[in-house]
Order: sequence, then structure tokens, then C-alpha cells
Amino acid sequence: MSTYEPKRRRAGRPKDNSEDRRKRLIEAAGPIFSQRGYVAAKIPELAKAADVTPAMVHYYFGGKDGLLQAVFDAAFTPLIEKLDQPSTLEEWVITFHDHLLGRRWIPHLLIREVIMESGHLRDHFVAAFAPRILAKWLSLFAHEKAGGRMRADADDLRHTVLIMGMLVYPFVVAPLSGILSDSPFGDEQMRQFRDDAVRLFFKGARG
Repeated sequence: MSTYEPKRRRAGRPKDNSEDRRKRLIEAAGPIFSQRGYVAAKIPELAKAADVTPAMVHYYFGGKDGLLQAVFDAAFTPLIEKLDQPSTLEEWVITFHDHLLGRRWIPHLLIREVIMESGHLRDHFVAAFAPRILAKWLSLFAHEKAGGRMRADADDLRHTVLIMGMLVYPFVVAPLSGILSDSPFGDEQMRQFRDDAVRLFFKGARG
């Protein structure tokens, strides 16, 4: 009679597949790119954060450029799809802000790699996302003006910059919130910033 016994699988993390590794790289790289910037973020650091080898960055994304774009697309593609749905500017603001709450690193990545002149994502953002965002904004502004919620002579571009600044800047300042206040800015405080921005935008600061 055979005495062979099959080897028991060692305890530990289940064996992952190609999609698992790719997803982990994208999720781990977002905060690193936003904190350190494209130039300072190194492939070994990105790979270590995702618990994969540096070769996997090249295998799945062709290098650091491809990973950065994949990170941005993974964050913005679902956001753009969500932002097509609101019928009012206030609904758009809430949808946009809720997405940022779940990914607080996005504003920092936008500033580093889109807004700054040397940003590695600027051309990609302009080509892939900006036209769709702008078209939706113009439609919403026209709707708000027609409904009497905004002055007819309000400048669409300037007001877009103003409301976006009020929504995004609290996320940029949040790492310093322990210095500015007694406690870090949690989700509830961030929502209060959002609500204040909406009130200021539509009603002004006067009582």
C-alpha cells in the first residue's frame, strides 16, 4: 500500500494572478506618484509597495510612464463617467467631491503632473479628459443661468476655476491640518468645506 501523502499548501497569501498584480501596482503607485512626483518615484519603490518585482512594472506597463498613465486613467475614467450624469452644478460638485474623498491623493497628482508646466500627464489629460469635462461644465452653467441660479453675465471660465479651487484646495492643505486646527481634516470636515464652497459660490459671503 502506498504511503504517499500530498504536500499541504503552506499558509500565506493565496497565489495571485496577472490581473491581481497589475491592480496592486496601480493602487500602490497612485499615492507614491502624488507624494513624490513622477521624477522622484523610482520603479523599485513602486514595485515594493505593490509586493511585486520591478520587472513587473515593465511587463505590465512598459515602464514608469505607462504605469503613471494607468494610475491616472484608473482614477479619472470612472470619475468622468459619473460626472456625465448630474443635471445641476451642485450635483456635479457632490459627485466630484465624493470621488476625491475616496482617493485623497488625486488633487496632489493633478497639481504635480497636470497643472504644473512640466507635468507628465498634461498632454494626456488635455487630449483624453479635458474636452469632455469642459462640455459638461458649459452645459451645466447654461442650465444654471437659465434657471436663474447664476447671473447671466457670469464668466464660465473664471467661475469654473473658482469653484474647482474651493473644492480641491482643502485636500491640498489637509496634510497640514494638524497645524492649522486641533485635529486632522476627516471626511466630515471635508464635506463641510464642500458645502461651504457651494454656499459661497451661489450666495456669496455676506449675511
